[in-house]
Amino acid sequence: MARAKRTERAEARRRNRSLAGAPQDLDRELDEALDEEEPSPAPARNYRARRAESGTAARRDASPPPRPGFVAGLRRAAAPADVVADIRSLPAIALHSKALWVPLAAIGGVTALFFIPGISRNPLVALLGNLALQPPPMILPFLGGMLAPRGAWLVGGIVALANAIAYGLLFGVFTNSVQTGLGFTYTMTSDQKVGIILNAVLTSVPFGLLVGAFAGFYRRFLAMSTPPRPAPAKSKRR
Repeated sequence: MARAKRTERAEARRRNRSLAGAPQDLDRELDEALDEEEPSPAPARNYRARRAESGTAARRDASPPPRPGFVAGLRRAAAPADVVADIRSLPAIALHSKALWVPLAAIGGVTALFFIPGISRNPLVALLGNLALQPPPMILPFLGGMLAPRGAWLVGGIVALANAIAYGLLFGVFTNSVQTGLGFTYTMTSDQKVGIILNAVLTSVPFGLLVGAFAGFYRRFLAMSTPPRPAPAKSKRR
């Protein structure tokens, strides 16, 4: 189709120049020059082919990254912590995540149950106190580490400190005597109570740091093992 149009234009130019008396050699040279300068139109592409190619490119771009192996995932998840950056980001963690206020709210709620008359002697309340507050703490520091976007070790230490303080408060208020394993009961002095509370704090905080660090490692490993799925492409309605 394009070649026929070029032939018709060349014939029209030759007729015009013959009427004007131009030489034939000049006509041939002008026709060849004009034919070389005119670009041949690109073949029209099929609409379905273009749409299929664009869909393939979109799926290629949106495909998730390859999942790392088990050993590679362990190595990446066990990366050393940036202590300074984690400490600086602590206010943002406390304000913009649930890592601190959910475990602290659980500690405060369980502690408050022991001060409510008629509820403190409930066996379920006693079980909650043993699970949540008994040192060294594990459940709530692990929960805080799993919820922390970063600095899980720091969150675990803070939650463990609050846990030890709550345990010391309950122990100092409600514990006046202790029964030994042989069945002997003796009354505790104030110095003995202070020693037990200090021991709970000194053992709970390092343990909470380790539990929080393990929770952060486990969360990163799960994130690397199961990468998020790509969002489905939105089809445009015409």
